[in-house]
Amino acid sequence: MYVNNRIAVLKICLLFLSFIFDITANPCEFNVKVEQGIHNEGFHRNITYRILFNTEEDEERWLYRDCIVGLEQTLPPGVYTNPDELGDLRRTNRLNAIPKNPINIELPAEQSDPSTVYVMDNIRHNEAYLWLPVHARYHQAVSGGSTARNEIEAPKLYLRCPDQRLELCNKAVVPSISLLCNGSSKEKCSWKVIPYTMMTDTLIWDVPVGNTDHYYIVAVGTSVVIVVGSMYLLKTIHEYKVGLRKKTL
Repeated sequence: MYVNNRIAVLKICLLFLSFIFDITANPCEFNVKVEQGIHNEGFHRNITYRILFNTEEDEERWLYRDCIVGLEQTLPPGVYTNPDELGDLRRTNRLNAIPKNPINIELPAEQSDPSTVYVMDNIRHNEAYLWLPVHARYHQAVSGGSTARNEIEAPKLYLRCPDQRLELCNKAVVPSISLLCNGSSKEKCSWKVIPYTMMTDTLIWDVPVGNTDHYYIVAVGTSVVIVVGSMYLLKTIHEYKVGLRKKTL
């Protein structure tokens, strides 16, 4: 009986110590800041990301040394990335990005779904600079024209390191997720979901929309251009043939 009581007390002590260890485990207070922006004009632009890792605190900078940062960016139906373009950028080592699912670049915005793309790069000197080429889809024309607003939500941030250092963090705060190791292979690796502070506003892209009130004007104008252009080509061809005949006589 005495031995059993001692075993029971020992188990209770071990459970208590385990509880204390869990609540005092290193929570890895990630101090990560992200700045994002959208650049260029027209229907073809670039989203840029500047990621700063603990720029004010030194005690946790060891967490990010030699690690890879990954972004999961979801785009609205009116915006897309071109898979062929991303493939060319990967082959030339200018960008490591890959779509999560196939993307039909021919569909208009009204027939498209949101799409997701992963962007990855190495962390250098506690910073990472990433970018993503994006394109606007054509939107259905409406009466009066105007613009269609596309709001690009903030991305999810992941971290992957060559060793198990992130396992020291509190798993309740930093869950794991299985994603592609990089953009050139289908092999999957374990990434950590990292909290961060967004330092810039939500990205807004207003895309011009056609005006259905101008339908007949555009149709008539297009017809006139086609007729005049065809007559000019026929006249040029006729004059060329006449010139050849004169030379042969």
